[in-house]
Amino acid sequence: MKFFEIFPTFSEAPYSYIVVPIILVCSMIGFYHKPFFHALILHPYEIARGKRIHTLLTSALVHRNGIHLLFNCIVIFGLGYDMFGNLNQESGIVIAWLFTPLLFTIMIILPNLLQYLQEKDNFTHTSIGASNLTFSLFGFSFLYFPLQPTQSFIIPFINNSAQYWLAVLLLLILLLTIPKSKINKKLHLIAYLTGSFLAIIIRPQSFLEIQTLFKIFL
Repeated sequence: MKFFEIFPTFSEAPYSYIVVPIILVCSMIGFYHKPFFHALILHPYEIARGKRIHTLLTSALVHRNGIHLLFNCIVIFGLGYDMFGNLNQESGIVIAWLFTPLLFTIMIILPNLLQYLQEKDNFTHTSIGASNLTFSLFGFSFLYFPLQPTQSFIIPFINNSAQYWLAVLLLLILLLTIPKSKINKKLHLIAYLTGSFLAIIIRPQSFLEIQTLFKIFL
């Protein structure tokens, strides 16, 4: 069995093959070289004072542990491939090449900016990892083609991507009620909504399809 019989080719998922290795290499360096690790961490308190502004982007390149890193890389690879393919299908290869890295960047920076606004006076707050990109890609993937048929083994009434999006949204909101943990649950929700709005902005037809779905449901 050949590699590309299982995985997409570079031309089908170029940014998956570019971004994921960068994250892997930077995270592995960060595991063993702490000055590098700390140089990339998002620290809203310092950003508010004109320092470390680069970390709005670079914090996505380092992770706290291997499980965190592996989960994000798998999702980014798969859904990055999905995003590139969807943009190519709807708008052509040039738009896919131009917009995919732009959307990746927005999906990293925008949730971090909102996190910065919330935590800029909190000296102890720091954040790392590409979960903002991961959860933004989830939201984008669900709502770019909201009527796409899909099924869930856990929730039997789910029949399409829009219903899946709603189920995940409710789950993320529910997780906010769990007492404090090391998981940045608020960032996950913000990122999920960021990707969802970007899907509707890039493909306004999605909003009309969601409206149609709710009319049928009601």
